[in-house]
Amino acid sequence: MTFTFRSLLLLIAVVLFVLAALGLDLGGISLVALGLACFAGAFLVPETALGTRR
Repeated sequence: MTFTFRSLLLLIAVVLFVLAALGLDLGGISLVALGLACFAGAFLVPETALGTRR
């Protein structure tokens, strides 16, 4: 399994959703909105692997 930008964004989205479910507060920043943005962004980026230079 390769580690791609898409999988990184989905992993960040899951972490943000879990933190929001636990009730973590970051002031005026909505963790649910950030999680949704990462989730949507994961479908906009191309499926390219991280760390592979050719």
